Amino acid sequence: MNYSTYKSGLLSSFKKYREKRFSQQDELFDERWNHVFKTRYAEYNLFDPELGKLLKKQRRHRWFRSMGSSQALAVSVFGSMIYRGDLQFLSKINDDRGHPLLLGFELHGKHDFDHPVKTLNEPKPTQVDLFLPGKDYRVAIECKLWEPDLGACSQVPKACNGCYSSQTGRMPGYRCALTEKGIKYWDYIPQLFHWLSDVDQPCPIWKPYQLVRNVLAASVDPINGEISGANVAVLIYDARNPAFSSGGNADKQFQCVQSALKNSISLKRTTWQMIAESIKEHGRYGKLLEWLDEKFGIHPIEGNALGGS
Repeated sequence: MNYSTYKSGLLSSFKKYREKRFSQQDELFDERWNHVFKTRYAEYNLFDPELGKLLKKQRRHRWFRSMGSSQALAVSVFGSMIYRGDLQFLSKINDDRGHPLLLGFELHGKHDFDHPVKTLNEPKPTQVDLFLPGKDYRVAIECKLWEPDLGACSQVPKACNGCYSSQTGRMPGYRCALTEKGIKYWDYIPQLFHWLSDVDQPCPIWKPYQLVRNVLAASVDPINGEISGANVAVLIYDARNPAFSSGGNADKQFQCVQSALKNSISLKRTTWQMIAESIKEHGRYGKLLEWLDEKFGIHPIEGNALGGS
């Protein structure tokens, strides 16, 4: 399956879902797109509109109201677990290699959707889809659905040519537009990755930028701004998305980031299908599973593993 076919299939699912769940309720939808709610009805994009209380409106992505919003999907699935006190299920889900995703994880503190990361000195703090402070380690979760990649650095091409090197118009001695602005990505990257900060090179964080920032979000202590603990960054994606399949753009970016990591942090990935299988085994999430099937065509994967790379 190519990406165009995959996306067309999701749009078809969204159309059928709207016809079944919102028949004769056209007033809820943006007239320009069949699968996008009007802003004032954005909560209808969630499994339960009440879950909207878990995510402040100022933290919602621009396309939170789109049925293709991975943020709305994350709030629907993890918000349902939170309301039921079931976040411990995360310790029972496997990653794409068949290993426990979050071994022995115990929440210690408050979960936070679109958690602002204030340790990197960004003018507008990076936000993590779901941040979980644990008893023994922190978890930063990045959620994807039909995205074609992991999300590139916004500095290219407006302030950078894609190389980590001195460039025309940049102050002498600065290889990165972020560093020139006082943003601390490269203060931490050499501590976590086998990427050197003092050599010219094609920028290793340009294309997997969002994934790298999640690694930083999990690794940097929010209190003292230092690298601490054996923390975990997690990527969740749709197993059907060709971009995340072996050899796809997002898969290559993930492999690049994972192979560059030092031992101070784990980077793992799993799928919505694996998560669906986990909550299916619990037996209390029948309506959520029905919603995932109707809206996205997401089904549980028997055995809770893909046998991936």
